[in-house]
Amino acid sequence: MQRIAIDDLESGMVIARTIIASDGRALLNENTRLNDTFIHRLRLLGVMSVYVKDGLADIEVPEIISSRVRASVSATLNTSLKNFALKKTLDMESMKKLVSMLLEDIITNRNVILHLEDVRSYDDQLLMHSLNVAVFSMMTGFSMGYNEGKLVELGLGTLLHDIGMIMIDPDIIHRRDQLGNSESEIFRGHPEIGFNILRTYREVSTKVAHIAYQHHERFDGSGYPRQLNRKQILEYAKIAAIADAFDNVISDTSSRQGYSANDALTVLRKLGNTYFDPEMIEAFASNVAIYPVGCLLSLNTGHIAVVTSATKINSTRPMVYLICDKEGQLIKPPYAIDLQQCNEVSIIRRLSNQETEVIRTKFACQQKLN
Repeated sequence: MQRIAIDDLESGMVIARTIIASDGRALLNENTRLNDTFIHRLRLLGVMSVYVKDGLADIEVPEIISSRVRASVSATLNTSLKNFALKKTLDMESMKKLVSMLLEDIITNRNVILHLEDVRSYDDQLLMHSLNVAVFSMMTGFSMGYNEGKLVELGLGTLLHDIGMIMIDPDIIHRRDQLGNSESEIFRGHPEIGFNILRTYREVSTKVAHIAYQHHERFDGSGYPRQLNRKQILEYAKIAAIADAFDNVISDTSSRQGYSANDALTVLRKLGNTYFDPEMIEAFASNVAIYPVGCLLSLNTGHIAVVTSATKINSTRPMVYLICDKEGQLIKPPYAIDLQQCNEVSIIRRLSNQETEVIRTKFACQQKLN
């Protein structure tokens, strides 16, 4: 499958991954064939990119959070945030139940790693961002050996880390990359606003409330609102900062398509010891696919292969299909190799986006001829 920007979609392309709205409804189901009407509707909804089938690795990618749980949590969280915007009250017991649902899937799917980025409407950004930051943070905490109690605390705080954003003018939020000094100060007030909201709830510990307060602090003291550094920042907040930044980088904006998970991880690693705690970046990184399903690899045999399965157990030597021979000709039909069982075969490198596009084009042309 391939992630395609909305402006590059064409009639006849087939959806490879169901697009879910903030209320849990499916906007377009997997295997839907696109037409001009569907594409226009997605554009109106603010969807910036979608996954389409490309014939190379159109297989089901295991998800850390099941579609059922994600839809249920999204719908409940959407309702709760809308109610808070109107009534300024949150049902914390309901929020804890959502965290427990997410945590159950994370524990059940403990060997599953992140392959794909979410497709979301630009208008659903706050909701889907909150959900993703909670999931990424709990996965990181699990990798760090957190017990269930700490994971629930971390999950609750990260699910609500941006609650202060609801009190900010939506126009400022949508223009966050082009704000003047006064507007920037208003935007930068959301961590303290969120902290002041959360600390009024008896069910929320001080540590949990400080996740909202500190998630924009930076390891070198360059963050906001209090320019805390290193040991001054709570561990929960250090994790939240990484998850928050990662989700922002992989997400589409009005001006760019989101990065791949692997490229986003490269960005985070470059910011280790400045913005983020390097040890926690590595704990986070253990949950991201080094070679995600669908990426193309150059092997020491001269062949080109596409990754078909990768987990935490075989992340460095995944299952692949050989698709091109040493001369660069397509192999018909492709055949499977388990790199864990083939010690004589090794990965040289992952193909670039440009190289991958050449193979995809060649593959598509071959399919049309057949």
